Amino acid sequence: MPDQYTIHFVVLGVVVDGDFRIQFELVNSFNEVKTMNLDYTFLTEEGIKTPVNQDYYVVPDKNCDTSTKGWLFAISDGVAGYLGGDVASKTCCRTLIDDYYKQESIFDIPHWLNDEIIKINKTVLEMGKEDPLLHGMATTLVSLLIKDGTAHINNVGDSRIYLFANDTLKQITEDHSVVWEYFIRRVITKDEIIDSNVKHLITEAIGLNYYPRINSYTVPLPEEFTFLLCSDGLTDVVTDSKLEQVVRSNPDLKICAMNLHQLALGNSSRDDVTIIMVKNAS
Repeated sequence: MPDQYTIHFVVLGVVVDGDFRIQFELVNSFNEVKTMNLDYTFLTEEGIKTPVNQDYYVVPDKNCDTSTKGWLFAISDGVAGYLGGDVASKTCCRTLIDDYYKQESIFDIPHWLNDEIIKINKTVLEMGKEDPLLHGMATTLVSLLIKDGTAHINNVGDSRIYLFANDTLKQITEDHSVVWEYFIRRVITKDEIIDSNVKHLITEAIGLNYYPRINSYTVPLPEEFTFLLCSDGLTDVVTDSKLEQVVRSNPDLKICAMNLHQLALGNSSRDDVTIIMVKNAS
């Protein structure tokens, strides 16, 4: 199981003068963005399981005030088997990032994030009730907010966040899924999750219940860190040890994300694969 973290507040010696630069580089559906003190890269590729890419992601753009609000990243994976999965995932991510950066000030970030996810869940539920074509739509959500030396992390469903620090990759989030319950009860090992025939059955999602179970984590940032956010198109076919090998051996985020995607394809992933990687810039 992932390590349990207590709440700490650590302020890093990062100089922010209110000015930052963003450089966009496009390679197919792959983008790399560099800010003054964070590097991040994102990639999304459609799988063959569904006719459309039901994954959606958001990262800060040039209109986001990262100098005072920090950096917010999120991935949603529309639940397969339901209509409107792509609508649910887009609604979830876009509402989260738009609402966050338009807030003038937030006194309690964990509380705000929890309330915001509950609000988004209600929105997705209401959209499904109003439009028969969207009835039953749902999506996972995993989000990372980096601000003032702290990572605020939330997840609903089985999309994940990993932290690579001190030469070790650790999963921070805990899945809402049937196989995760098996893992917690020690019925199966972590590596056996990818071989289970029920690994796609999730037990929680945005749009599934009126009050979703939201996992929340507050993690102090190490001196050097790399975060990996991903949908289950990657983790359903790749073990943590293999993920760690790729992240350790590829310090360049763009190359690392591309190699992770190729590893998923090599392991016969049929699902959409979405990856965000974030690290503190040297």
